[in-house]
Amino acid sequence: MYVLKIVEDYSFNDKRVDLLTKANILANFAAESSFDDNFNALPLKRSIEIVGDARVICLDRDTKVLFDTSETADLIGKSMPVGLVANALEGTENAEISNENGKTYINAAVPVIKTGRTVGVIYIQSPADDMAEYINHIKHNLYMISVIVIALVLVLSLAFSNIMTAPLSNITAKISDMSANDIRKPIDIKGTSEVNELVAAFNSMVEKIDLVEEKRQEFVSNASHELKTPLSSIKLICDSILQNPDVSPEMVNEFLNDMNEEVDRLTRITDKLLNLTKMDAAAEETEMINFSVINLRNLIKNIVKALKPLARQKHIKIETHLLEDVYARVDADKIWEAVYNIIDNSIKYTAQGGWVYVELYRDKREAVITVGDNGIGMEAEETEKIFDRFYRVDKARARETGGTGLGLSIVRSAVELHKGKIEVESREEVGSLFRIIIPTVVQ
Repeated sequence: MYVLKIVEDYSFNDKRVDLLTKANILANFAAESSFDDNFNALPLKRSIEIVGDARVICLDRDTKVLFDTSETADLIGKSMPVGLVANALEGTENAEISNENGKTYINAAVPVIKTGRTVGVIYIQSPADDMAEYINHIKHNLYMISVIVIALVLVLSLAFSNIMTAPLSNITAKISDMSANDIRKPIDIKGTSEVNELVAAFNSMVEKIDLVEEKRQEFVSNASHELKTPLSSIKLICDSILQNPDVSPEMVNEFLNDMNEEVDRLTRITDKLLNLTKMDAAAEETEMINFSVINLRNLIKNIVKALKPLARQKHIKIETHLLEDVYARVDADKIWEAVYNIIDNSIKYTAQGGWVYVELYRDKREAVITVGDNGIGMEAEETEKIFDRFYRVDKARARETGGTGLGLSIVRSAVELHKGKIEVESREEVGSLFRIIIPTVVQ
């Protein structure tokens, strides 16, 4: 519509200027005649050919027709009070488009000025069917182009919309299908960079969920086996007592000691699970721990004392290097469990006749607790994973030793709660060294 308006205005203005120019020329010739009953049209007729097939009418001040090139109209002597003529008599020349009997005309009127006053009007009516046809042709083409452009825009919009939304719809459908069928698998959908990023993030999440689920299933299986073993032993011991009414008191005491050991084993496993759950559920772990200033030297001595019976069973020698008192503001139970787990692991994963050493010293404002052994050790890449929950380097051997893959995860959580860190160095078949570093206080 904008282009069409421009074309119409341009065509009309071009025709208007041409027609007004010719009308002014005729007005100059007409001014040579007197505008009365003796009007002489000869000067006007001499220049009439400049307007071609246009109709020329000359009127006086009373809008009476003095001259008309159309012989069939019979307007001579009659009044012609049209708007353009009235404006021209007031000294304003103008032109306009009109439609008569289905035909298009451009009408123009200019004043005839003689001795400084308006004595009449030259009115020209020029056929404009060619201009109307030209504009209609352009209008038709523009409408056709507009329809094509609109259709093209709609098609491209739908295509672009489909390109943008189809991958998202596929992603939603696949997620819904996974949710309904309880299955997880990566999505293979290509799209824009944003869609690809979304797919990559989702696939990464699926991989992590699968990994967690795999570890969970593995843990449930292993924990079930580990829990079932002591329960089976307790059941067997109880059956032995019940089936032997004449059992001696010494034998009963031995059975009870065995049962006590199995119960302790069950307690350790369940306590680890409860501690881990508590750590996961805490929104702010520092609110759950009870800080107090303790002597780490005494705490480590008590831990070593508690674990010596286990070491003696394997003929493992525990060496300690606790040369000075080192004080720290900690939660005694959590630090106890962290150090206990590491020394306990060193004993479990060291062969008969091996050694474990425990050292405590102060390094500036930090307390360093070192636990080393000459046990089975591990490969370098394993040291990055051993603090993950449920991760076990040697699953078969860990099952034999009662490991759940929770101990070192609890150790790391406890150390980090005290704004400390834990380091590990290990070589396979050579041994391992764990180093707990926590802030100290001056005592």
